[in-house]
Amino acid sequence: MSRWEESTTVNAPAEKIFPLVGDMARHGEWGGHGLQATKDGDGPIAVGTKYATTAKQFGTQREQSTITELTPPTKVAWDSVGALGTVHHWVTLSSQGGSTLVQKGAEMVAPRFLAKMTMFKIKKDLPAGLRSDLANIKTQAERPA
Repeated sequence: MSRWEESTTVNAPAEKIFPLVGDMARHGEWGGHGLQATKDGDGPIAVGTKYATTAKQFGTQREQSTITELTPPTKVAWDSVGALGTVHHWVTLSSQGGSTLVQKGAEMVAPRFLAKMTMFKIKKDLPAGLRSDLANIKTQAERPA
């Protein structure tokens, strides 16, 4: 299994950042890969909530994503299943005085043939994508209200 994680410090409290990262429907606001997420069904976001997602990363990816952990305002995690296989994603927020350490990661837990054949590219591009996402989260969260 391949695993990647990047981090940045954001000059905002976790309570301001979490609504941006905790709701997958808002990931398009900071995701550098054109992510569009549509929540399946009604009701509040919780563990087990599913989203149909489309992203332009490594080609067009249509996936089913399921929230696997939701602990406001410190962590959201989800599994995405699509052409590459199953990828586990997470964002954690750790308060540090007036700022927040934001960590974003991904792990290939069940790669399919396509992921295995393109792993050389994934290993190069995925860390850069995480850093870009974190920079966008930082920009969004540090904007004045």
